[in-house]
Amino acid sequence: MSTKNFVDVLKDHYKEKRANDRHFSQRAYARYIGIDDSRLSKILLGKRPIHPELVEAIGRKIQLSDQAIENFKKAELKKYRRHTRRAKNNVVRLQKIPLETFKIISDPRHYHILELLKLKSFQPDVQWVALVMGISSDQAQECVDRLQAVGLLRIESDGTWVDTSEGFTTDILSDVAATEAHRRFQKAVLLRSVQALQDLSLGHRDQSSIVVATDSRKLHEAKQMIKAFRRKLGLFLSESETKDQVFQLSLSLYPLNKEE
Repeated sequence: MSTKNFVDVLKDHYKEKRANDRHFSQRAYARYIGIDDSRLSKILLGKRPIHPELVEAIGRKIQLSDQAIENFKKAELKKYRRHTRRAKNNVVRLQKIPLETFKIISDPRHYHILELLKLKSFQPDVQWVALVMGISSDQAQECVDRLQAVGLLRIESDGTWVDTSEGFTTDILSDVAATEAHRRFQKAVLLRSVQALQDLSLGHRDQSSIVVATDSRKLHEAKQMIKAFRRKLGLFLSESETKDQVFQLSLSLYPLNKEE
């Protein structure tokens, strides 16, 4: 009875493909099975579990039997659930991007680029990035250069783009103070929200609000609840094997009364 797991099967299949064509790279194999090369690299290194839906899609692509696919789906589902529980427990361990670094990349477009790398349709090409983001090629190149300079993006010798930002967050440094860089970042995000309000139909966005009277002493706890919700929703959205779009989530909570 075989004791190989799904990752072992992927490794063997890749070796077989490469044996027939020594120029067949890992990036080419990622395209062949329908995922981005960064994700494939993490999967092969055991750093990322495989969602059962992806197991089935890849299994069909590499012509595994129905029984083999079902067995691997069950095994990977257990790993996936363990990973999700750990991710939820460890979410508070995110490292803050150093302030001096954040000052350099306080424009939200930098983070848009990093998220583009996770799309199945991503192309490691500045022209493509500029087209998708609706900015000039020069602006896209400047953002890419800054991301490389601060160590959040690496471009390999074969042209592969690697997101090295995992585990970092742009949360402000404290609950009572924000830097000019953070204010600039949030202002840009809010302007994007206004643009979305004007340009997108309700089917492509969700923008709502409430006005509520409360005890201002609850503010700190409310901010913690917002942070927890934001990270939980981010985890839910990011744990998808068929990413085709980048979304921006922005939440605001502020007093309406003028200070006496």
